[in-house]
Amino acid sequence: MDLIVRSQPILPLRAWSALRTRGPGYAWHKVLRRLLSRHPNWKRQLLYADPRAYWTHRGGNDYFREQEGQPARSQRAAWIAQEVAKYRPTSILEVGCGYGKLLDELSVRLDATLCGVDFSPTQLEYAQRFLNRRSSIRLVLSRGERLPFPDDSFDLVVTSAVILHNTPQVAERIRREIVRVARGFAAHNEETGESYNRFGYDTARWYREHNVPLAESGPIPADLDQRTSQFCVARLDPVTKARILLPKP
Repeated sequence: MDLIVRSQPILPLRAWSALRTRGPGYAWHKVLRRLLSRHPNWKRQLLYADPRAYWTHRGGNDYFREQEGQPARSQRAAWIAQEVAKYRPTSILEVGCGYGKLLDELSVRLDATLCGVDFSPTQLEYAQRFLNRRSSIRLVLSRGERLPFPDDSFDLVVTSAVILHNTPQVAERIRREIVRVARGFAAHNEETGESYNRFGYDTARWYREHNVPLAESGPIPADLDQRTSQFCVARLDPVTKARILLPKP
């Protein structure tokens, strides 16, 4: 892996670099993120109206440094991968794989077919570099609400802080797509709290409301706020899946 976390240059140099290397759209995105830092509702409405555009701008050196510079993020990914490995899936799809941190953790714990989907080209470009020693991992540019896979394609489908970034209507479509392509399990790290870039959903409750049994549900030990932290694993079977996927009257 040729990606290294380095200290950031001073703000004016970062702004100039953003404008020169990523263009005015990315530079303006960074300005808005800073200006609206004390107004989370406005920030969510102005910057997060289109999550794909947000994460295409967000994905890159800055986001990689931010994530890799936080030990808690690495601890969270390792913990999730360890929990997922307990179910011994032979194939896993991660929806919203970003630059591939969780896929990397899964690859060292399981001898399984791994696939990652993300709607951000910049995130997938980083994933190609970050996972270059894991050449067997398949990466696909697509949206979570329209997964390009047949029914029952994977033993387990996992998301980590993905559904919560979408509006309720889109979040519902993503959940249903996950149920469609998963054969046995759906695992989710989705915080319940709302912020400038999170809508926040109680995913465990969604499964319970659909009478889907949960293999586990609770906070992630590495998360600072245990009140909003949630990791759950749903057990799926053909009858349950059919009931969820029936067209709404």
